[in-house]
Amino acid sequence: MKLFVLSTLVAAALMGGTLQNDATKAGLKPIPASKAALTKLTSNPKNPTTAAKVELGKMLYMDPRLSKSGLISCNTCHNVGLGGSDGMGAAIGHKWTANPHGLSSPTVYN
Repeated sequence: MKLFVLSTLVAAALMGGTLQNDATKAGLKPIPASKAALTKLTSNPKNPTTAAKVELGKMLYMDPRLSKSGLISCNTCHNVGLGGSDGMGAAIGHKWTANPHGLSSPTVYN
């Protein structure tokens, strides 16, 4: 049995690429490490960030009325008080169903 499990793991490792390689091939790039580089990517002189826009974003992020059920806000699963995640093994979604792939909510802090 141990040999079967080991050979299955080795075969899976040899046949499949890593998630990082798949993301790179799809054209995804890592989020910049420095705030200056990130600001350069997100700044738009034609549509500058204002205090009013930031406040609107906070209100929308916390508003459960935007969800299908009217009960779940973005912050329910991406809780800024818990590091931007839900701290659970599998994310809970609409109608309190667990993520079918066992994935947790990714953090909103990158």
